[in-house]
Amino acid sequence: MKIKIIFLFLLTLFLIFNVYSLEKNPDIYTQAKINLSQIDGSSSYLGRLNLWHLLVQNNDWENAATLELKLNQDQIKNYKLTHQPSELQKKIDELKNKSEKTTDDYLELSRIQSILGFSNQAIDSIKKAHQLDLIRSDVDRLFYQTSQ
Repeated sequence: MKIKIIFLFLLTLFLIFNVYSLEKNPDIYTQAKINLSQIDGSSSYLGRLNLWHLLVQNNDWENAATLELKLNQDQIKNYKLTHQPSELQKKIDELKNKSEKTTDDYLELSRIQSILGFSNQAIDSIKKAHQLDLIRSDVDRLFYQTSQ
């Protein structure tokens, strides 16, 4: 019986400490959720938007989609076009099907492949961009950084 009381006491202390520390120094997810639950409309909206950004940065597009209905579509459309894997794959397919690719096309292809984690393909795209334009300094710098 005495051990149970000590255990409950320690458990209660642990719970109180965690609640206190979360209130004083909340992590970014907790802070976004706190803002989301505010009565003030602008704070609630910013909390929802911040939580959406956190979810998509962690590649949790499914849960982020549940928040999109109450967000300004113009604010999230561009981000989705440049970061959502399905949209990026469409852009890769579009660039690969292009008959005459420019240096900028290969650089864009490399950027997208890098975001999706296709490192070897991104390096190949940089090499192709370098073959097309040996003079351009940004391409030259990328080429030599990836060659090392």
